[in-house]
Amino acid sequence: MPNLAKIIEYTDAAGDAMAVRFPRGDEGVIEWGSQLIVQGDQVAVFFRDGKPMVTFKPGRYVLTTQNVPILTKFITGFVYGKGQTPFRATVYYVSTKLFRSLRWGTPSPINFADPMFMNIPVRANGMFSVEVAHPAVFVNKIVGTQPLFRTSDIEEYLRSFIVTAVQDTLGELAKPFQELSKFSREVVIGVKSILADEFRNSGLELKDLTLNPLTTTPEVQAAIDKMTAEAAAAASNARKIEMELAAKARGAATLAGSGGAAAYQQFQMGDAMVAMANRPGGSGANPMDTGVNLGLAMMMPQMMQNMMKGQAGAPGAVAVEAQAKADPVAKLKQIKELLDAGIITPEEYEAKKAEWLKQL
Repeated sequence: MPNLAKIIEYTDAAGDAMAVRFPRGDEGVIEWGSQLIVQGDQVAVFFRDGKPMVTFKPGRYVLTTQNVPILTKFITGFVYGKGQTPFRATVYYVSTKLFRSLRWGTPSPINFADPMFMNIPVRANGMFSVEVAHPAVFVNKIVGTQPLFRTSDIEEYLRSFIVTAVQDTLGELAKPFQELSKFSREVVIGVKSILADEFRNSGLELKDLTLNPLTTTPEVQAAIDKMTAEAAAAASNARKIEMELAAKARGAATLAGSGGAAAYQQFQMGDAMVAMANRPGGSGANPMDTGVNLGLAMMMPQMMQNMMKGQAGAPGAVAVEAQAKADPVAKLKQIKELLDAGIITPEEYEAKKAEWLKQL
């Protein structure tokens, strides 16, 4: 003898039921005049031959043709008789609330094409929230004929879609693994965009998604840490050299401004001497370079002395400079020394010599 339902309702004590079928058994029937109670976070969908026919929003309904005229066409041909006789029907209560704190993650590491390390294994996980946006589609596509469908039944199903979307989004970013933590927001947006149609086709909507920090194997992480440390040390050394060169440039500019062009030229020669002195020699060294270096080294003390005298504004330095300007013969000797030292070219020497010869 079939059970005649008087009150149809469902209350989810655990809070994780997404859909429940009523009646539970195959022989269940519904009697005319029964009350249908739909809670505030539910809808009730009547199905016929697997097709949704009527959807009831939250409220209390008395199942009669007078109160619910739309049922008249729905149950035509399915009543056992007339008046208050029962009729067969399948009703699904579908929860419309937001289901939070669902978990997703990679059951095994996924391959990530890192621009620096080629392919590396990456583990990803996080949380997500879903909502049933289209109850009838959800029942047909996901729930099927299950009498009770909970979030645990769909978590693993959706997890595979999320993992695939995360892998695709990471590949499109084309960022190094150690920089991915800066782009978690972009990853989440990309994943939600990829999955929007997939969830919609299942009657669902992906409302929220979180991405925990990505991890890799201990061996790969150790290699990344080592490379990062080496890059930081190289950057620090480069910065130190840059600061030293900047300080040297400022000192040279100050010297040029205070000691005149000649003093600045001597400073440049001294700086070149230091560079050549630091250059490693050996049996393969060029004899010409060795001779030039030796000659410049011998000239270095006198050059430094002249620079110091010029910087201090010593009267002797001023007198020598004035004498050189006034005495063409002394000037000719000076430019000859510059030629011998290789500071000026023979052409420059001839031109300067012609100028001073005119003053004799």
